Amino acid sequence: MTCKLHLTASALAGALAISAVTASAQPIEPPAGETVALPLADVAELAPANATAEAIVTAAQDFLDTLEADQRESVIFAFDDNTQRARWSNLPDSLSPRAGLSREDMSEDQRAALDSLLAQVLSADGVRNETLQRHADGQLTDGGPIGNGDTLEFGEDLYYVSILGQPETDAPWMLQYGGHHLAINATFAGGQASFSPMLTGGQPLTVDYDGETVYITREEVQASRDFLATLDEDQRDSAIVSDQPAQLLLGPGAHGTTIAAEGISGADLSDAQQEALLAVIEARIGQFNDRDAGAVMDKVRETLDQTTFGWWGPQEPFGAAYLRVVGPTIMLEYSPQSMGSDGTEHTHNMYRDPTNDYGSAWVGAE
Repeated sequence: MTCKLHLTASALAGALAISAVTASAQPIEPPAGETVALPLADVAELAPANATAEAIVTAAQDFLDTLEADQRESVIFAFDDNTQRARWSNLPDSLSPRAGLSREDMSEDQRAALDSLLAQVLSADGVRNETLQRHADGQLTDGGPIGNGDTLEFGEDLYYVSILGQPETDAPWMLQYGGHHLAINATFAGGQASFSPMLTGGQPLTVDYDGETVYITREEVQASRDFLATLDEDQRDSAIVSDQPAQLLLGPGAHGTTIAAEGISGADLSDAQQEALLAVIEARIGQFNDRDAGAVMDKVRETLDQTTFGWWGPQEPFGAAYLRVVGPTIMLEYSPQSMGSDGTEHTHNMYRDPTNDYGSAWVGAE
């Protein structure tokens, strides 16, 4: 049986009062929103369109065709709208309002068209993760006022879609989709895409869904434990940075941030250990469609000797440790959130590409 979980107002209110983070602090809810200032006037030459690009554009146009005029107006934003570009958060919509159109305000046919679009943008694993994260949010119990009059509201339909620009293969555009604990920010440019920044995770992580009990991030956590198990004693001493979980550093508010490469370097691994490290990375990147996951993983493989893996926290229980992977084109965090509850049931996970956040490599650089 799936139980309803209550996120206490006092715990969240205390978290929101903190606007800065330190590496030694216990995990807290990071601040919502970030500043994005991309000079979008200069757009690089786009990579040629391909079958994936055409399928995504077609699915996006099919979704837009299902909308009424006022719904379409609420979904479409200018491509250079950096305010909307930054409007994502780990917080629920009641505390960090989204713009766009929510699943709650869609018809069944419209939700089906949106799901078809997501099925083109994401892999089967990515769609499964999106579905499970929304289902988990439906297990949380709405809370009361948190001191400033705001209330906590949760639900699997409180997830929003917006589009910046017009879906097409010969000009850049962006798909935003998400809500509490989920933010997909995919910038498309011809035959390529950037999924940076992307927030995943969830609460609770153990859910009953489709007749089975599922731990949402099991594959990712297991891959990291499997990698750690390949290391000898000296290597483990390098990889395990601390016995205390570190704090999420790349969440909302962190555009332009780079984080320290700590832990063990890919250059110090055997071929088999490198494959185990690649499996850790692929557990997250594999949520992208095959084209874009492949492009990211190709770059990661090319620079694996310059990539580090770090572990902060205990090795038991399952899912209690903070994990970090840092390389020239990838930054990953897995960050359990205690907040007065079981940290193994609440995590914020981030992916960013420091060379191409929001597609900045294609639409200009600051």
